[in-house]
Amino acid sequence: MQRAFVVLLVLLNIQSLGQKGRWESFKLLVIQPDTAIVDKSFKSEKDTIEASNLRAYYASLKQIEDLLNSRDSSEEMDSIFKATKAELKNRISLIKAQEEQVKKFKYYQVISQYSAAVYNFYFNEYEPFSSIVEVPKQKTDLRTLKNLANTSKADYIVFYSNIHTIERDALPILKLTTSLYSKRENKIILIKETEGDINSRGDMWTCDMGVMLSCLLINGVRTSTDAVADILRKKQAKNN
Repeated sequence: MQRAFVVLLVLLNIQSLGQKGRWESFKLLVIQPDTAIVDKSFKSEKDTIEASNLRAYYASLKQIEDLLNSRDSSEEMDSIFKATKAELKNRISLIKAQEEQVKKFKYYQVISQYSAAVYNFYFNEYEPFSSIVEVPKQKTDLRTLKNLANTSKADYIVFYSNIHTIERDALPILKLTTSLYSKRENKIILIKETEGDINSRGDMWTCDMGVMLSCLLINGVRTSTDAVADILRKKQAKNN
């Protein structure tokens, strides 16, 4: 599912060239969480998620390379691909540069990784495109956030805390706190605790119910990104 989502983002950017969106462009940093506390029963699922992420990385790279090298498209698609060939090559270079970092991936980084993809899906369907960047774990005190926003020329920073599982009605629940920092206001404008359950909801919220931890993480992203995206849509709407 995650592999298909990456390719979908590439195709969306190709198809939307020249079209206009509803949002003023912005730059959002998504900080990787540095830890999570989950029930010991999920030990093997942690390994499964981390191994799956590495396989998905190589498979996604191959799919994008195949897309670049495709020779079976229509004349119309050939024209589109010619216009974006350099962009695809650049994407491939960027993906390859991430290989060593991907090998260090920890299961709880699904939250930042998948969130960045979701924000791209929400805000980069049409031009002007925003910059959504996942960045390594770091301190999140106000001074550090301000410096990070200034040096990265970012408008907003999302970060996570208190990621943990609980049991409710004999079923696992993931709880996490999402915070949103605004450079313009120089303050944290959202601190919200949300929950993820084990249900697979389809489309980009499809998860392997045989790996419950994966579902918990993806649904944790769903509730987290809903809260943040609601604020970003209001603040970045055109003609505000």
